[in-house]
Amino acid sequence: MKYLLVLAALLPLAAGARGEAPMQKVTIVAKKDSEWHSYRHAYSAAAFFEKFTRTRPLIQAHMQIRPNRKDLPMDGMRIELEGETSSADIAVDRIGRATVPMLKQAYVEDAVLRLNRLKGNYHFSGRYSIREREDGVYRVADLRAACDQLLSAQRESGYRLRLIGKKCAGVSFIYALADAGKEIRFTDGTQRVTVLAAVDGQPFENDTMGLFKVARFRFADWPAEGTVTTSARPIAIGTVYD
Repeated sequence: MKYLLVLAALLPLAAGARGEAPMQKVTIVAKKDSEWHSYRHAYSAAAFFEKFTRTRPLIQAHMQIRPNRKDLPMDGMRIELEGETSSADIAVDRIGRATVPMLKQAYVEDAVLRLNRLKGNYHFSGRYSIREREDGVYRVADLRAACDQLLSAQRESGYRLRLIGKKCAGVSFIYALADAGKEIRFTDGTQRVTVLAAVDGQPFENDTMGLFKVARFRFADWPAEGTVTTSARPIAIGTVYD
């Protein structure tokens, strides 16, 4: 998706002499130059991955928009579905995830998914993650089970070779850098509370997503009985493998 930089009409030099403020540069997204993706492909991928989350209630799968470079912004992204008679605006969260609407008419029309970003800078992919809880309370046993569910889903859906020898070691709670004040607390069986440290880091395995606040909860470092409580809903919860 390319951006067309449309310069405002230049004022006569005399206008500058009168002290008028210069016209600002306006950025307009040109649809013909925007990053795009086949809706049929996204629809088929969503249906495919749903088979692996259907029996794994602790995890979820999304379409994800990923930048090709670290310096590309993730804020303000949105997707527009365009077909002959079909249209929809698809929300994109702060880490690039979006839920694909299952619209048969758009599939028949071979609709297009357009991202409001310049072509060549982002790409459409997929992402498994652990489901976030509304109450912010996660039993350690459930986090272990969620990590196991995600790892098995990845293996069964085509990533077996990449994950040979990998095992679940923990989970990561991901926040925006601006959310530095959010607390993540572990409470053990004696009700002793410990705050987990969050550091600037990559949210997932690829290094093009930019920096986020990441708190890693490694199972070996904590008692098996207890709960992790978040003071605010994380953007996402990922897995940690060894």
